[in-house]
Amino acid sequence: MAGCIRPRGDEIPTSATPYWFTQPVDHFGGNNGTWQQQYLVNATFYRPGGPIYISTPGELAVTTKYVDRMHVTQLARKTNALVVAVEHRFFGQSNPMPDLSGSSLQYLTIENTLEDFASFVRAVKSQPA
Repeated sequence: MAGCIRPRGDEIPTSATPYWFTQPVDHFGGNNGTWQQQYLVNATFYRPGGPIYISTPGELAVTTKYVDRMHVTQLARKTNALVVAVEHRFFGQSNPMPDLSGSSLQYLTIENTLEDFASFVRAVKSQPA
């Protein structure tokens, strides 16, 4: 479901549904493999043209709390926004490598992490809801 924030058609996703975004293991060419980054969506208050709020739980697994019960949810209610929580690489279900060995953790860099989120945002912007 790379680059897709919402299912096609009139269906509005529930926040409990995990979605997956395809990312490269290394945005800078050291490993050409890909992995799936988990994200959750709350479209309860979304209206076409409304903003999209994207957050991350940081070094925790993404849960519905991050799209249903945070201050941004109240802001979404007031602004007709879509709320998205994106999991950080190597945390929760979003693991680019099969283990946490030193050779795997070489891909846990601030540069790769920032590019993960930048790639996600670019995909969202290229496919407005």
